[in-house]
Amino acid sequence: MRRLLFILLTIFSLGNIAVHAEKVNDCIKIVLQQTVPGDYIPPINKEGGPVVRSIYMPIVDAYLYNNVVNVSFNENIAVVNVTITNETTGETVYSETCSNPVTLNIDLNGEKSGEYSIEIETDDIFLEGYFNL
Repeated sequence: MRRLLFILLTIFSLGNIAVHAEKVNDCIKIVLQQTVPGDYIPPINKEGGPVVRSIYMPIVDAYLYNNVVNVSFNENIAVVNVTITNETTGETVYSETCSNPVTLNIDLNGEKSGEYSIEIETDDIFLEGYFNL
């Protein structure tokens, strides 16, 4: 009985760990989370309930490999702002506005070790993720 209780507690405690990055092959996937404005109202279908969608395809994927951040855009986006900030110092180490990007490769080899954030902003979407160098 003690062993079963220990196993259950271990499983539940591991489920509460926040993941900022996932290792995929030799790359580290940067988990991007969308920030929703406070006045956001979810779409409603004809029957009055929330709109149900089956598969979520991310608009943007970001990976870290050998201190190079690769950002891939899965949809056509007219204008996007990408900013990378050193969370320890608060210094912005990369900031660029791109038109119709497909991929961006951002070399961070000259930067110090530490925790960094990446922000990807379009007209109606704001994504944020964290990673360590």
